[in-house]
Amino acid sequence: MSIQILDCTLRDGGYVNDWRFGRKTIVSILNKLENARIDIVECGFLTRMVQDRDCSLFSSIEDVGEVLPKGERKAMYVAMIAIGEKELHPSQLIPCDGKSIQGIRLTFHKEEIEQAFEWARIIMDKGYKVFMQPVGTVFYSDIELLQLVERINGLHPYAFYIVDTLGSMYRNEVSHRFYLIDENMDPDIHLGFHGHNNLQLAFSNAQVLGKIQTKRTLILDSTVFGMGRGAGNLPTELITQYINRKIASRYDVTMVMDIYDEYIAAIRKEFEWGYAVPYHIAASSVCHPNYASYLLNKQTLTMNDIKRIIHSIPEEYRILYNQSLIEQLYIRFQSRKIDDALAVKEITSLLQGKTILVLAPGKSLCSHLGEIQEFMRKEQPFVISVNFVDPEYQMDACFVSNHKRMDAISRELGTMEGVKLILTSNIPADECPDYLYVDYDRYTNGDDLVADNAGLMLLELLRQCGAERVYLAGFDGFQQNQSDNYYSDELSFRVNEEEIQERQERIRRQLGRLADSIDIRFLTPSAYGEASNRP
Repeated sequence: MSIQILDCTLRDGGYVNDWRFGRKTIVSILNKLENARIDIVECGFLTRMVQDRDCSLFSSIEDVGEVLPKGERKAMYVAMIAIGEKELHPSQLIPCDGKSIQGIRLTFHKEEIEQAFEWARIIMDKGYKVFMQPVGTVFYSDIELLQLVERINGLHPYAFYIVDTLGSMYRNEVSHRFYLIDENMDPDIHLGFHGHNNLQLAFSNAQVLGKIQTKRTLILDSTVFGMGRGAGNLPTELITQYINRKIASRYDVTMVMDIYDEYIAAIRKEFEWGYAVPYHIAASSVCHPNYASYLLNKQTLTMNDIKRIIHSIPEEYRILYNQSLIEQLYIRFQSRKIDDALAVKEITSLLQGKTILVLAPGKSLCSHLGEIQEFMRKEQPFVISVNFVDPEYQMDACFVSNHKRMDAISRELGTMEGVKLILTSNIPADECPDYLYVDYDRYTNGDDLVADNAGLMLLELLRQCGAERVYLAGFDGFQQNQSDNYYSDELSFRVNEEEIQERQERIRRQLGRLADSIDIRFLTPSAYGEASNRP
């Protein structure tokens, strides 16, 4: 068997950073991949969604040619047209003249097969090598896959792929499909494998395929450091080193590591990808990893909660990500309607005639501890914390809407006396014997992005309990530096950086709405309030 490596860092890796690598970085990465002797290099998407020159998104073959290495090139350079992703129609491609890319990777879903073959013929007529890549090969039955292979034989493209879109295939499933295709596809058509790492199997599956005895050429897709959305991809540095040691020394792995050191490491500090339990759950349920990403970013759910929601996704919606569907399933899962009239009455009684201080776990709880303690000494407020407890602040109550935090809070409460728990109804009632249970839905707001923000939910509860004035401390807002968000590292979790500014603006709007009914005063500096609002 002949094995080739196709690096798709600039295309598949681009899902992580919105393809914003920077023009000079794109050129440098392509040059380094050439010098690393990578067999095939994917430069990015051919698409109508081009943003600017700093992105690995191209509106024409000529645009791709501008970033390719100068002089003699030994690697084959390709780009992808993804049907259904603001694709570029092949009629807009110039004929292949050897000055730019030599191949086009064409991805398509089951319902797009006819269109894919029509487009492939147009592309091949223009002189390009075509790579046919059916999204979600695992969803093809053996008969459907054989029927597709029969059509591939008639088309005779450069390559046909097994695409493990959801990273859900085990070695026997991959090898079964390989043998099925290998036995029935024309031997001079290359067979590719594009694996994702949801089950930590991309590397092992590649090794399994590399050991199969066949005369056919195998193409293995990879990215530097496995860069790719969700769990990521097969790492280029791993598979090239494996081939060097076990098959033949062909690649300069140090050049691949240079790409990581100079460019990918910096991106990794800003964006997260790689194996995580929610992606394992999604792959085990044969679901798109973005469902797991959405639920993970909520930071309110336990792993078991995420598993239950993912398992509730109807089969017909699992392969293609549906944002509105997962939002609805999340809301439905969290929603457990109860009659909380008695709890509200008791909370109202507890607050009667008292100054109210609400503590969120922002960094300012530490930096302004003296001011907070002085305020507490003078005002003797009723102190309510949000999703955390700490004996340092002499809390009277703790409001909990985050199931993920409940275990830690329960343990801490074992060392504290007299703290009243206020739980929202999305948290199972049997997790704490002494609590006030309030209806989750009743205190959320209409903004999907911040609907269940715990601080906003508590303020809405206080409003409905008749509170006229509330002092806030630790409501700092989100910082780009994740370590600056919480007064304790134990409370820190990763915030989706793309949403930080939008999330803060929406929280600010909701606070403005609440301020029409409650006098909200910030005791510590906050991204949500002006200094003039501080007492």
